[in-house]
Amino acid sequence: MNGQTIRVLFVVPDLRFGGAEQHVATLLPRMDPQKFTASVICIGQEGDLFGQISSAGIKATALHLGRKRDALRALRALVAHMRGTRPDVVVVWGYNAEMLGRIAALVAGVQHSIVWVHAVAGAEVRTALRRWADRVLIPTTSRHFGVAEAQRPFITGDLHCPASDVQIIHNGVDPALFDVEDDRSPLREFGIDESDPVVGIVAALRPEKDHVTLFHAAARLVADVPRAKILVIGDGPCRPELEALGGELGIAQDVFFAGSRRDVARLLPAIDVFVLCSTTECFPLSVLEAMACARPVVCTDVGGIREMVEGGVTGYLVPPRDPRRLAARITEILSDPELALRMGQAGRARVESEFTVEQSVRATELAIEAVVQAR
Repeated sequence: MNGQTIRVLFVVPDLRFGGAEQHVATLLPRMDPQKFTASVICIGQEGDLFGQISSAGIKATALHLGRKRDALRALRALVAHMRGTRPDVVVVWGYNAEMLGRIAALVAGVQHSIVWVHAVAGAEVRTALRRWADRVLIPTTSRHFGVAEAQRPFITGDLHCPASDVQIIHNGVDPALFDVEDDRSPLREFGIDESDPVVGIVAALRPEKDHVTLFHAAARLVADVPRAKILVIGDGPCRPELEALGGELGIAQDVFFAGSRRDVARLLPAIDVFVLCSTTECFPLSVLEAMACARPVVCTDVGGIREMVEGGVTGYLVPPRDPRRLAARITEILSDPELALRMGQAGRARVESEFTVEQSVRATELAIEAVVQAR
């Protein structure tokens, strides 16, 4: 340490808009500047959230060396950067950063390194090289942080981290940024009548988010709730397939694609029920954001979602790939306004008591301080 603050360097693949990236962009500007000097380096491109971090006064650097053939150049650049900035702690997450960042920290003489895991078993393909690196670098790694208790088997098993070196720090959101009052006016943008029941999903259009199950559930839903509409917030490679599926199921007129949005907090108060039907998840912030807006949620019981959602209280948990159960739970909430209101209020209260960004930041600061104070 420099006698005043703990210098913390985050090494990441890039800062494209996503859950893990949003976590970094939320965390760094909120760390206590009297205790920490935080910075971030992207091995690849800057990404959408890079400007948000740098404009908050956080030193941010991008190497533009994210391709596999750039690995040695990236490693040399990371070593040079660390020798120049002399961080006390290097925090890494994601793909090449977990391996290159830890090796660079070792070569540069950084005393402490932390791997912050944002994945669960089966969520990503780990190559033989990456598995080998996980084993070899364990003795040089101070701690493994996770964001959900559901990750522990993956971290101790697949990543070979001793159980005593695993610490879970839940993500959080700022409740003040989310309005609990209904506001149907955003629905006009999509041509949805403000009196129509609306089911919303916020997720990238990728296979693991399993919008296919939602669409099959929607086909059942509109049979029982004829005016129900589905608002799909997010974009991705599966969009053409999903647009075609909507036509095949006869629900194309009931499904509205909003695309990738930066105003999710404005759109959530316009929906009646929030859905996330992924086949694999870690600790998705979108669920907390919906709960912060007092929306009842129906989610698949995967990963760390049950750590957020209290079944029967703040919403419902359903098995993955089960459109019948998903449709039934959505219909149940849409058919009972008092139940919807009660679940929404319970969700907001749960966020305020257990999942605020302030709680997450303070827990992170204490955890990093503990790493630095230990040998």
